[in-house]
Amino acid sequence: MIEPDLLLQGYRLGVFPMAMEDDSIGWFSPDPRAIIPLEDFHVPHALRRAVRKHVFEVKVDNAFSDVINACARREDTWINREIIESYTRLHELGHAHSVEAWRE
Repeated sequence: MIEPDLLLQGYRLGVFPMAMEDDSIGWFSPDPRAIIPLEDFHVPHALRRAVRKHVFEVKVDNAFSDVINACARREDTWINREIIESYTRLHELGHAHSVEAWRE
């Protein structure tokens, strides 16, 4: 597991971990770095309409473990067991969150 303090410091410095094909952990600093400024965030019309129609129920931190494990169940993924354990610990400490769209 990546220690929470190390993981948080990495994010402060603009780097994040990814699992490599051999299960080792690599640290990456993309250029440019993607940042979504929330004060200017635009909700697309189709998404706004889906929310109004209650097509999905939006929940926060309802099933963090299920979400990260489902994301890891892809053929090509950056999420391995160590990443899951690391982010689950961050979630337990209140630093990692899941935003979930539920249907039925």
